[in-house]
Amino acid sequence: MRIPWLWLALVVSGLHSLPSRAESPAASSVVHSIGADYGVFLYQSTGLPISAGGASLLYRARFPVGVSISAGVRFLHVDRMPHGVAFEGFVGAQLSPEIGVWRPLAGIELGTTTLQSASLSTEPSYSPAEYTSKQTPLGPSYAGFVLSPLRFCVRRITFGGLGLQLGTHLPDFGSAVRIQLVAAHVEWSF
Repeated sequence: MRIPWLWLALVVSGLHSLPSRAESPAASSVVHSIGADYGVFLYQSTGLPISAGGASLLYRARFPVGVSISAGVRFLHVDRMPHGVAFEGFVGAQLSPEIGVWRPLAGIELGTTTLQSASLSTEPSYSPAEYTSKQTPLGPSYAGFVLSPLRFCVRRITFGGLGLQLGTHLPDFGSAVRIQLVAAHVEWSF
């Protein structure tokens, strides 16, 4: 069976006139989302074993070039804080490619926190002098590297888990290691 050349030419010219993904309005606009996550925080340094649970609320803007910016607040439950709660505000920038339904993230986060050495109550095993000298590494701000490879999107909902943040408090860069293990994450895009 022979395909008429005229019919084939019409089909090919029709395919060329369809808008590509790059030309479509949805692909060229910024995708906004709001989300929440929950995880466990571990702080390690000389005389500083602290663990905490933390929940975050965030806003994220994803640009068509595969880069996202985010901002949010975090609430930490820390037994050694006077009221048992610490607060953080953060901003971040991430590489965020779209590969089918897979939405991995990798980037940086900068923030300020009330979880500081001066705010922590002493442990029973330390005298006040020992405690003060060993607990100085937690400053008022932090910087960290964020990696979240297990994120997936179904329609407008992005969900994931097993994310990691590895960071340190500032200004004493490297004096305390801050590790966040994200157990669950969900975002809604609009």
